Amino acid sequence: MSHFKWRCHAYQRENNYKKVMCLGFAILLLFNSQTAIVYGHSDAETGTEAEIEVNTLIENVFTDKSRYVPKETVSINIVLANRTGEDLKGAVIEIQAMHLGQKSGKSMKQKVDIKSGERQKMLFGWSAPNEDYTGYLLEITACDRGGIVIDTDTVGVDVSSEWIKFPRYGYVYDYDKDADTEEKIRLMNQFHINAIEFYDWQYLHHEPLAPSIEEGEDRYQDWAGRNISVNTLKGYLDNAHDANMVCMAYDMIYAGTDTFVKDAEGNPTEAAEWQVKFAPDNNRGKGYFMYSMGNSPNGNSHLYFMNPLNPDWQNYIFEKVNEIFGVLDFDGWHGDTVGDWGKMVTADGEPLGYDEDGEPIYLISDTYTQFLNAAKKALGDKYLTFNPVGAQGIENVNISDVDALYTEFWPWDSNRKGKSYDTYDALTKEIEYSFEDSMGKTEDGEGKSLVVKAYINYNKNKGYMNTPAVLLCDAAVYAAGGSRLELGNGDNILHMEYYPNDVVFMDDELKYRMRNMMDFVVAYENILRDGQIKSGHRVDINGYEISTSGESGKIWSYVKEDQNYDILHLINLVGTDNQWRDEGGTKEKPEFLENLEVKFYTDKDINSVMLASPDVYDGKSVSLAFEKGEDENGKYVAFGVGSLEYWDMIYMSGEKTEESKVLLPDEKYTKNCSDIASMTQEEEAVFGKLEKAKENDLTSIQIAGIGVMVLALVVIAAIVICKKSKKRKVL
Repeated sequence: MSHFKWRCHAYQRENNYKKVMCLGFAILLLFNSQTAIVYGHSDAETGTEAEIEVNTLIENVFTDKSRYVPKETVSINIVLANRTGEDLKGAVIEIQAMHLGQKSGKSMKQKVDIKSGERQKMLFGWSAPNEDYTGYLLEITACDRGGIVIDTDTVGVDVSSEWIKFPRYGYVYDYDKDADTEEKIRLMNQFHINAIEFYDWQYLHHEPLAPSIEEGEDRYQDWAGRNISVNTLKGYLDNAHDANMVCMAYDMIYAGTDTFVKDAEGNPTEAAEWQVKFAPDNNRGKGYFMYSMGNSPNGNSHLYFMNPLNPDWQNYIFEKVNEIFGVLDFDGWHGDTVGDWGKMVTADGEPLGYDEDGEPIYLISDTYTQFLNAAKKALGDKYLTFNPVGAQGIENVNISDVDALYTEFWPWDSNRKGKSYDTYDALTKEIEYSFEDSMGKTEDGEGKSLVVKAYINYNKNKGYMNTPAVLLCDAAVYAAGGSRLELGNGDNILHMEYYPNDVVFMDDELKYRMRNMMDFVVAYENILRDGQIKSGHRVDINGYEISTSGESGKIWSYVKEDQNYDILHLINLVGTDNQWRDEGGTKEKPEFLENLEVKFYTDKDINSVMLASPDVYDGKSVSLAFEKGEDENGKYVAFGVGSLEYWDMIYMSGEKTEESKVLLPDEKYTKNCSDIASMTQEEEAVFGKLEKAKENDLTSIQIAGIGVMVLALVVIAAIVICKKSKKRKVL
């Protein structure tokens, strides 16, 4: 994860005394090389200034792949940038693999000499353990030769032979000949994306492969007139496969464009007979069901919808999809829809088909199970995913043969019990239902993890995504055992349904936090979405209102359990609302809460209480001091939580932890690495490989000329920054 530390503060007027002091501080920066370099940038939309404090040594940590099979070698890349202000000789970098707060195997250590201002890369090789479908957190610690901690960082590692148990879906849409596929996949890999939806790569919906591809031409245009380079497509496929990402070819399951239903003279084709019409009693429309996509330079701006149960259509589209795999190295088919629009009939006015009980089918959503099972059979060993838009008919998808569950939520749609999908709680409910629906479709019987697509800042047309809105939505979804499709095309983020309309971005703070988030959900996948079910344990927090359904203005207590752990998720909605849709990007950040006194009521004999969060300690697990007691509400375990920013996860078990570190509410997390510095020669020879590959464009800030320029810019930035008051909240 990136090692930028963020603090945000509002602009305020400063008095003259403070201005003078800040000027002195800026001048001091020129001469004091031990002062951390600070860069600032302003956000014109919010009137806030974000301040980036660069870490002293570990700049970045990442792995070479998004997923590993058991026993595979994990390449761990560590980028060092010495900003301590002094040369480091005999410093030690240690990597320790952790699984749910416990050490996994021996640590790896390597000494390094690095001059002040110098950059180096280190490469470690770690053999993934034998356990399949297991997440790890690699803790990286840098110490000086005396054993004093200089810096720390973490990175998540997913050891899974298949991606479908813990899907982390991303996307691409830029297929221009100049697209840097290697760089985009590299950035997506740092978010641990393990499956990619290739959005609108196809020539036409009913004819995914352009005729020009088979003729050996590199370029064709999609329905919107965008240029698609075949070499770029192949670049994505090759680069993604190198990172153990699967590649899914996007297309509609039931759509043909204008040229599919009408010939050049405007006469109906054979395919016109496969279409669906609005039923006579459907007041949402008349005639053939169609959808306008927008302007098309080649006259294919409309989608005409076929009956998914028509055997002729099935034979046609399955053949077209299989043709894709013979030309491009896709791993599967990602089917899309436009939702359910009420009762439909065939072109002849008949039902769309019949269910297993012989009852007529009139809803498109009721065709999903049969269609998807037929599609999976036709695709053979290729993967199948599917989007029932608005989660309409999702229950029919969940019991089908799709490999992973996926849906696009809209706040005006409702679930199977009539509740609108407008709150965080509504999203978690559907994740829970989907687990239950799909239990019979998994080998372990634990159900499938739902991939959630929800466009948060939908009405924004410039600027940056609202960080609190993104983090709260992610916290709710991941706590419930789901996943998110939101990151892709490099380090971009979705804000609306037409992916190429990509005009709202992540700022550096959100990028940093999303790196933390994705490391976290990988490291703790075994207690987030590995068969956990919701439980009803009472939770009290002294001085705060608790909600079990994610009410606005309260701490959301979301409790789950499995055979080994009770898991308490605390999601902070104090000072903000419970709506995931934040159209204009105005959602308030929740209040930063400190020193929470928590009671967790249970009859179980709890002997270990661990806390982990993407918001603090780089996602590391720490033991919490706890007491057992009993009051009028029953037996409980009481413990203190030092802070709650967005999301804290506390997991408890009857087993005592091997790690003795106990975090008290008012303590900061530290690690004593005096043992690290005392490496033997044998350890140095065995563990790690140092690549002293200095990057030509990233050398010492003390180099004459360039160093002076950088320091001058720092002075200017410091003067500007210091004109503003800085209300820092330490994470």
